[in-house]
Amino acid sequence: MQSRHHSRTGRAGRAAALAAGAVTTALYAQAVNLRPGLYEFTNTSDMQLPPEVVAKMPPQYLSMMQKPQVTQHCISQADLDHVTQQLVEGKSRQENCSMPIRSVSGNQVKFTVQCPHSTSQFEGTFATESFQGTMVTTAEGHTVTMKMSARRIGECK
Repeated sequence: MQSRHHSRTGRAGRAAALAAGAVTTALYAQAVNLRPGLYEFTNTSDMQLPPEVVAKMPPQYLSMMQKPQVTQHCISQADLDHVTQQLVEGKSRQENCSMPIRSVSGNQVKFTVQCPHSTSQFEGTFATESFQGTMVTTAEGHTVTMKMSARRIGECK
């Protein structure tokens, strides 16, 4: 029973990191002059789980967690406009979360999203049609480090 709890906790931490990553993507797009369009995202995560939990995981699950996740998302001008407002107000899309720390300096972006049960810190570098960054999320006693990159691959359909 205990390993099930840790497994759920691990999934919750990973889900929190992925959700924060999605918010991150949209959040600073306008502030760093990201061009609207279809983007290909590559995310890799490093979840710091206790050794006893890792030892109980099926090898295929552990392998799946370590593989880069590649997805495509459309970022519209409306998304960018909405995000600019959130950045100015220091609010997150997630309910009961805030952005007490945020800065944009040239092409460098840093911010913190604080929620009741998790904290995420992001640092990244943006260009007109690409970005890369690292998000460190702590939730339920676990830390997930997610490295992300995106590049524009065309127009939204």
